Amino acid sequence: MPAFDNLAHDWQVAEGAPSVSIAVLRRGKLLYAGGCGTGTPETVYQVASLGKHLVAALALLLAESGEGPALDALIGPYLPELPQAWGGITLRHLLSHTAGIPPAGYESLDLTRDYSDAEIAGAIAAGGALACKPGTTWQYSNAGYVLAGIAIGRGAKAFYGDLLRDRIFVPLGMTTAMVTPPDGPVGYVRGNPMPAPASYVSRAMNRLADGGLCLSVRDFIRWEAALESDWGSRVAEMFTATRLDGGRAAGYGLGWFLSAGDYGRVAEHDGGWQGFSTAMVRYLDEGVTAVVLANIADADAAGLAHRLVYGLFLDGFLGAAGHDVT
Repeated sequence: MPAFDNLAHDWQVAEGAPSVSIAVLRRGKLLYAGGCGTGTPETVYQVASLGKHLVAALALLLAESGEGPALDALIGPYLPELPQAWGGITLRHLLSHTAGIPPAGYESLDLTRDYSDAEIAGAIAAGGALACKPGTTWQYSNAGYVLAGIAIGRGAKAFYGDLLRDRIFVPLGMTTAMVTPPDGPVGYVRGNPMPAPASYVSRAMNRLADGGLCLSVRDFIRWEAALESDWGSRVAEMFTATRLDGGRAAGYGLGWFLSAGDYGRVAEHDGGWQGFSTAMVRYLDEGVTAVVLANIADADAAGLAHRLVYGLFLDGFLGAAGHDVT
């Protein structure tokens, strides 16, 4: 659809992104996939925090099969590096950002160094006291997802990235999806006059569960088709709002921000890391989804994703017939 091309092109020029790739789907059927600059639907990007919901989906699948920790299992047995005072934290707390993990320990790590999982967990544990009793407060936590990835892997006796490959990527035909390799795609930061490559990050720090995945738009198309199929019922709990102690909704499920507006319920997440800006928005009641991946830092990928969806609503294309994902 020309309107999608125009929106993406104007955004790419305004943001100065060397590469942008987009997709729009309706109830699992593809309406449009394309790219601007050097981007195509097959271009691979680091997806940063947009990958968090894939980690949450993996946790649900492993809990369902009994191969990994239950979501309400205490994480202490899987993370002996953590202090006893953190003993009330469950895997669900980590995946819903309600564990109260302090950020200081994780932020103290040197992005250029390689660490073991035990060293990373130990550094996070040394970051100070919990910010709150687990389950009482919502506070976005990259460190929590890092710990979740380690706990999932130890519980299932395999690296979480290999588990993603075997349980999600390969079965769903997501052929470019992987944990970021040492020779992974390069993102860019804004420069004068031209964008410059993002700074080096070590392999260990680029493979963590808070944002260490690479995907293409084509992979997200296959992922969205799976979510809209019967298979998606296995991970549907991601889209249930987290309830804090006392019953208040946190506005977050498992790896997704949840809200409601003029077009019904919305699940979305964005990401920014290593010179990449990414977003996926799912209008749950209308069944419309948009994905935006770009290789420039600090760009409003979520804003473009919403504008792509609004184009369907406002231009009367909601009746447009998509085609099956192949």
